[in-house]
Amino acid sequence: MKALFFNKPGIENLIFSDYQLPDIRDDEILVETKCTSVNPIDYYTVTGIHGVNGPAMKINPYPHIAGSEIAGTIKSKGERVNNTIREGDRVIIYNRVFDGICKYCKNNHQMLCENGGMIGISRNGGFAEYVIVPQQNIIKIPDGLDWELACGLPIAGLTAYNAIQESRLKSEEKLVVFGGSGNTGLFCTQIGKLIDAITISLSSKPWIKEYGADYVLPIDENLREKILEITNGTMADVVINSLGENTWAKGMDIVGKLGRIITFGVLTGGNLFIDGRLLYNKQITIKGTTGGSVEGLLNLIEMTKEQSIRTKIWKRYSLEDSKIAIEKIFDKNREGRIIIENY
Repeated sequence: MKALFFNKPGIENLIFSDYQLPDIRDDEILVETKCTSVNPIDYYTVTGIHGVNGPAMKINPYPHIAGSEIAGTIKSKGERVNNTIREGDRVIIYNRVFDGICKYCKNNHQMLCENGGMIGISRNGGFAEYVIVPQQNIIKIPDGLDWELACGLPIAGLTAYNAIQESRLKSEEKLVVFGGSGNTGLFCTQIGKLIDAITISLSSKPWIKEYGADYVLPIDENLREKILEITNGTMADVVINSLGENTWAKGMDIVGKLGRIITFGVLTGGNLFIDGRLLYNKQITIKGTTGGSVEGLLNLIEMTKEQSIRTKIWKRYSLEDSKIAIEKIFDKNREGRIIIENY
């Protein structure tokens, strides 16, 4: 098959060429990729370093194929795969590898599996014509769900859904989303709006209002005063901040009493300074979240059927040009998601 792969970390080491597709095991499924979304984690996988000054990525196997947000169709399956999965089924791939038997899996936290990993990191991913995955990672999708939105659900969509769920966001509460124009930020704003929260998206991109933001604000020296005005002095009930250390202090500054701060990323660095006085005087809760569960992904798919959840595509690339797609993920001019089409 054709694939984008590398033998050692580094964007400069990416090769688009033939890759030997291994035989599938009895409990595995061969998926023909149709649409793959490019996520920052793909860039980190290729470079081998997780974020700014982060740890080395544990990548397997080599040569390695990255790509963790995948939608496609069933091409073939192993002998022990159940009969509800058929050739031609439209699917997305739950991207966390999990054993299903550890204490976290048993409590529906597959993303925290003691023996887990991630498709695209601990096993080959979707920047290829085909990808092999365990049958438990296959999630069927309805015919009405287009490939563009579908491929963004396993990471960007599910991470946002899980963050909102864990924040206990309620109707009429004030939600502030840092990185509002990013893949996950757009989902956070839309899901927050479906809960009838007051949504405040922090970005320089005014088009976010089209995706459910009641307010779009820049991250500048006037941010606190603007949040004070919008909230009538009570500040934010929930702050979602996946940008990391460069904006962490501002997030702490705009959260209100009994407020909740959720983080699932450290795009600008992982050293998050916390003023203990703010923490206890306002009884702030800070919580980290990562990905989401299989049940959460199924719930999110139902939401896309019943509610208006949309995505914004900035650029489309062919599989052959997927190296360029990865290079563009941190482009300052990016206006939405980057996808790789294979159909």
